[in-house]
Amino acid sequence: MNNDAREIFDLLRNKRFMLSNEKSVQADIEKLFKSLSVSHKREHILDENNIIDFLMDNGVGIEVKIKGQKREMYKQCERYAQFEDIKQLILLTSVSTGMPQEINNKPIHVLNLSRAWL
Repeated sequence: MNNDAREIFDLLRNKRFMLSNEKSVQADIEKLFKSLSVSHKREHILDENNIIDFLMDNGVGIEVKIKGQKREMYKQCERYAQFEDIKQLILLTSVSTGMPQEINNKPIHVLNLSRAWL
């Protein structure tokens, strides 16, 4: 993990988000980013069919998936990794899942948000 992704990962790692729905988690993350003056774009349009939850200025894309099937999460990450805007991906989830280290030659990192509650 390079420093760009590490800083974001570390920022979010121990935060306790209410994991009842994705939109509230996204809103809480945006509040956190704004309070710390972390430059980001919310709901960045990659194309007419693909919108990633956050895109950081350094090309780190962040997708929040609170519920869902692991296979669908992978497919979504695979789609996002096709775009030049995305240099690396961070998947924030409450689902215990694994991902390969790279998808389409882009590093991917998974942060299980449930761990902050342990």
